Amino acid sequence: MRLAIALLTLAALVAGCGSMQGPSGTAGNLDKHYLITYEEIKASRMPGGNAYDLIAQLRPSFLRVRGPASASDLTPVQAMVYLDGVRYGKLESLKTLNIEQIREIEFINASDATTRYGTDHLGGAILIHTR
Repeated sequence: MRLAIALLTLAALVAGCGSMQGPSGTAGNLDKHYLITYEEIKASRMPGGNAYDLIAQLRPSFLRVRGPASASDLTPVQAMVYLDGVRYGKLESLKTLNIEQIREIEFINASDATTRYGTDHLGGAILIHTR
């Protein structure tokens, strides 16, 4: 009986893992909710626009400012921006990036960003990949 329960539990875990998708789509199909592709950027028809306006148009949830991280620090929490793997700044820094340079924009949620980059990423991270 214990063996049957263990096998059923293992089967459920394996089946669940096969359908999980991370922000970068590494497991299974690519989750478009966390990614703005080059094709979407081209189709946006925003020549000369900046990354902030592009994200606001295509994935406004990336720019969402969350509430304070704690009762003692009432500063709103926002995503950090990375340009080709290097920390670039806060959301305002997106206004300095011309969309003609951008190949892809990826959003990493707070738990993944905190694991990858540290505890000051409670708002997640926006990764900009240039051409």
